[in-house]
Amino acid sequence: MRRITRMAAALVAVALAGAGLAGCAAGGGGGGGSQIVVGYSGYTLTNPFFAGLVKGLQEGAKKHGYKLLTTNSNGDNDQQVSDVQNLISQGANYIIVCPGDGKAIAPAVSQAASSDIPVISIADTIDSDKVTTTITPNHVTIGELGAEQLIDFLKKKYGTAKGNIVDMQGSAGTPATNYREEGLQKVLKKYPGVHVVATADGGFDTDKTYTALSSILQAHPDIDAVFNANDSEAQGSSKAIQAAGLFKPVGQPGHIFVNGNDAPPPTIADIRNGVQDVSVSQQPIAMAESAMDQIAKLHDGKKLPKLITWPVQVITKENIDSAAVKKYGIWADEISSK
Repeated sequence: MRRITRMAAALVAVALAGAGLAGCAAGGGGGGGSQIVVGYSGYTLTNPFFAGLVKGLQEGAKKHGYKLLTTNSNGDNDQQVSDVQNLISQGANYIIVCPGDGKAIAPAVSQAASSDIPVISIADTIDSDKVTTTITPNHVTIGELGAEQLIDFLKKKYGTAKGNIVDMQGSAGTPATNYREEGLQKVLKKYPGVHVVATADGGFDTDKTYTALSSILQAHPDIDAVFNANDSEAQGSSKAIQAAGLFKPVGQPGHIFVNGNDAPPPTIADIRNGVQDVSVSQQPIAMAESAMDQIAKLHDGKKLPKLITWPVQVITKENIDSAAVKKYGIWADEISSK
């Protein structure tokens, strides 16, 4: 159950080592002059996706010659507010925020704006008109894509969309959780034969999901699918299904559908090995590098759109080696090859 945490730790070590290099880089990115300081406020590093963001920021900082300051609030909303305030006091010229709670972080964004510091929200949204630009996938779409894959699975199994599923939601309060759940419900509304027999908060966490689903499976061993809010939860769901003696590989009779989002290395391995059905990838490394490119544009006096919708890619065992997926890129393979 700790595999995804160990992978995150390894990525953090790489990212932090790179951040040190970025801090020593010469100035001149995005217009030259004195070295630009970019602050990053993250709310967790407990799964590889967020460590991937840090790695992408580090690579972007090195590319542009920025000094990078990184923080991690460890899921504490109050701490994230303090982190942004500290980045302001440390002289950040620009601040990138991956919000834990889009409402709770808004006052800190206003403080940055009052200090003429542009703020970029990454991977999720912040409830503030003071945000300069937001770079994020459409999380409703992510929920819909995973739900559509679930419906396709049920149609192939039964000839029609029917069955019993578990809804494993993400961390309560995060915008991504709410939007992905909205996407799921939009799809399920079309198929009254699909019944949600249990709902739980998986907390975007492998161990928490494992514990929750293990309990649920005692009461509902005959479920057809588990809808997970991210791939850390998918890891926990797969392990709980295996521990309950209910695992069958993808494509075999009796298989329980498992989806996820983010496509980190453990998930890509599970998809290739027929353990997990699908993941919706966001490419966090490329997304974070793009945020640094947007800062370069800002520094050159260019105006950015308020929203940059980041593209996503459905990855399954059937399409993982396709031209479309290769073009989009599998960031898990990028990590593994370095």
